[in-house]
Amino acid sequence: MIFKKMAGPLDFLKSWRSNILFLLMFSLVCLLNINYTILRSARNALAVADLGGGAGSIPWFELCGTMPGAVLMTLGLTYLLNRYPIRRVFFMVLTVFVSFFLVFSFVIYPSLPFCKVWIQNEWIASWIPVIASMLFFVMAELWKIALLTILFWGLVNQYVPLETAKRYYAPLMLGGSVGTLLAGPFISFCTSDLISRHSWGLSLGLLVLMVAALSLLIGWLFSLLWNLFARDFQKIEKNKEDSKPEPLSVWSSILICCKSRYLLLLAWVTIADYIAYALGEVVFLDVLKQKFPNPRQYCDFMGTLSFWNGLLTAVSALIITPYVLRRCRWVVASIVTPICILVTEGAFFFFLCYPPLFNIEIVVFWGTAFYCLVRAAKYTLFDTSKEISFVLLPPLEKMQGKLVVDGMCARLGRGGGSLLTLVLIQLSGSVLATGPIAGAIATLIAFSCVLATSRLGGLVEKQASLSG
Repeated sequence: MIFKKMAGPLDFLKSWRSNILFLLMFSLVCLLNINYTILRSARNALAVADLGGGAGSIPWFELCGTMPGAVLMTLGLTYLLNRYPIRRVFFMVLTVFVSFFLVFSFVIYPSLPFCKVWIQNEWIASWIPVIASMLFFVMAELWKIALLTILFWGLVNQYVPLETAKRYYAPLMLGGSVGTLLAGPFISFCTSDLISRHSWGLSLGLLVLMVAALSLLIGWLFSLLWNLFARDFQKIEKNKEDSKPEPLSVWSSILICCKSRYLLLLAWVTIADYIAYALGEVVFLDVLKQKFPNPRQYCDFMGTLSFWNGLLTAVSALIITPYVLRRCRWVVASIVTPICILVTEGAFFFFLCYPPLFNIEIVVFWGTAFYCLVRAAKYTLFDTSKEISFVLLPPLEKMQGKLVVDGMCARLGRGGGSLLTLVLIQLSGSVLATGPIAGAIATLIAFSCVLATSRLGGLVEKQASLSG
């Protein structure tokens, strides 16, 4: 049992240097999640209640934008990480993201109403706002994958050994929940009537300015963390430089993953979790549009969801996750998320698709439970167990597997869910009409995720025994 003798979330804070190291990592996780939550709320408002025209646009954005964007991002990160230190890559990527969001909010978005005046072709002019919304959607989605999932955790996994990881990773996930929790009031403040003056464009600009300001703090803290790692692990770094392997292509990384049953199961668990969740999320976001047609009100409710999501995640990170990781096997910690999907998403689709029980308030309640509880489970138990499963791998499989699983498979899952949703919309005629079939497919995929997680648990226990 990997976690049976695991220390509590604060037991490892035994020295001043450990305190500083933990606080730096905790702050980075918190701030990166604040920015991601702000961007996610803005992108959903743009896609569903503003430029995109409805929740039916999200599958198109995922399939035609986020999925190829994730592949290109993985190619780009692989190229950069093979040539530059991870600190330099982090600052390059952070600069690109912040620059895009500033240009979008203060140049592109204010210019969109004039498209029909500047462009004579009405068909082209009508598509420009949709394309702009898709670009914002894609960049907002890739923010967390690139900066937090791959670069931040990639840096931490390089230097933190297994025993330390067991102590660090559970409380670090609390940073994500705190970030999500804090983002809710920020979003509500920027979209309030007093501050926004009833203008969604002004609210969007304020949200992006907040993201830019926090990004400056993120860059400074990441530099401090890098320097601390470099000072404390000089010998490790020297050994790595002496035995540095030849740079690997993305295709080589994929081949490494395909040859490992361990990584294949981990990849499917990641893909299945995203597909099952995406099928329900699109329908829920469309239901919300029925209740909140105004984009500013829609974004405000997304901020409320972020608050409750953060609160539930904090409870899980402080109480549930440490207890489960100490008392139970790896498979118990990782299987909670697919089971949570089965229960909450099943209830959401049941009340949505059963006419005698249909009520917009009840459907929104169960949709909110699905949206918040699944995310809380994923951001604590699922992500913690997944990161520890990477730590157990040999050095070559560790980074290459993370690039493929977190960089590509997660997007394949979202893309697969989007493709299924698009097919169902074409067959059914609308997003809400896909409910019965989407619910059935989501249930089957979540069940397959439960089975794959059970099999992966045996491999994780075996790998843990080999690692000592």
